[in-house]
Amino acid sequence: MPIEIRKNNIANIRADALVNPTDHFLSGFNSIDREIHNAAGPALDLECEKTFYLNSGSAVITNAYGLTNYRNIIHICGPDYTGGGHEEQLLLESCYEECLKLAKENQLESVAVPVYDSGTFGFTTGRVIRIATRVISDFLAENDMTVYLLVNDREFIDSRDDLYADINSYLESKIRKVDTEASSKPKHKNKAKEDHLSLISDKIQGLQGNIKETVLYEDEEQYDLFDEEAAEIVPYEKAESELHYYSEASDLPRFEPDESFSECLIRMIDEKGMNDPEVYKKANIDRKHFNHIKNTKDYKPKKETVVALAIGMELGMKDTDSLLEKAGFVLSRSSKFDLIIRYCIEHNIYDVYRINEILFAEDQKTLGC
Repeated sequence: MPIEIRKNNIANIRADALVNPTDHFLSGFNSIDREIHNAAGPALDLECEKTFYLNSGSAVITNAYGLTNYRNIIHICGPDYTGGGHEEQLLLESCYEECLKLAKENQLESVAVPVYDSGTFGFTTGRVIRIATRVISDFLAENDMTVYLLVNDREFIDSRDDLYADINSYLESKIRKVDTEASSKPKHKNKAKEDHLSLISDKIQGLQGNIKETVLYEDEEQYDLFDEEAAEIVPYEKAESELHYYSEASDLPRFEPDESFSECLIRMIDEKGMNDPEVYKKANIDRKHFNHIKNTKDYKPKKETVVALAIGMELGMKDTDSLLEKAGFVLSRSSKFDLIIRYCIEHNIYDVYRINEILFAEDQKTLGC
């Protein structure tokens, strides 16, 4: 059921269906439309000719023919964007709604949606992704399906986007702070210690060839390694008598294991008063994957999975740190991924799809999936 953002073209993805943004006549004249028609071959042209006219906001499904990594192609006819005063956004939303409806009716489990050719309809790529993500996430709240959003680069987010701008400012300030602290540290923090280590090195070299070995301690006093007055020799009999033996395995000290990650997850879900579907859908995690996590006591999740679950449960920073700790992770202040997650949680941003847009644009691993 997750949404995955992929930097890929249509030839590098395998899914049940590929979405084709086209015109009213399914002509194959636009960028992606032409690419799809060329790859599928003339048989697709012949089938498309049967659809005389496709209304804006509508969708139609065909065979994929020569595009062997797909079963079907779902063609959508979006509006021509002319400023936003002619219900263009509603029509584009309708395109994705009809597309997903067709996929469900045809029992398709995965759909690839190219959003890098926004010029087809005149919308900016960032806006198309925002509209598509909202419609798709609403659909996935009630249905199980994997959807791939295909982009051609990581520069798809409009720099004027408020969240993106705020996070970038936050990252720049943190990076600048780390750089300033690093440059302000003295190169010779403890000159006396360095001089002392140098003196030790010189003296050790001077002792080479001597049979009598010595050790130089930090107070620069020398002791003969074989001098009984400098080192207490403990007789073997005394040392052996002080050893503690356990006659039976049952006598060994007992160490009770801490709460496991899966146990902690179950407890937190109960404390939040949430059910499983609410959590894994808001976390952008597949139902089967979530059930495996929950039912495997010693499960070792990836860091992105833990963070996704924290986002899905809308945990605060303290509880997020606790959940991460159960899996052996922390959120540092020197990792871009960690800083983005910390910012979002501290500012109550729990929309996993918006967070993933930012992570993907910043070349970081995305959450869930």
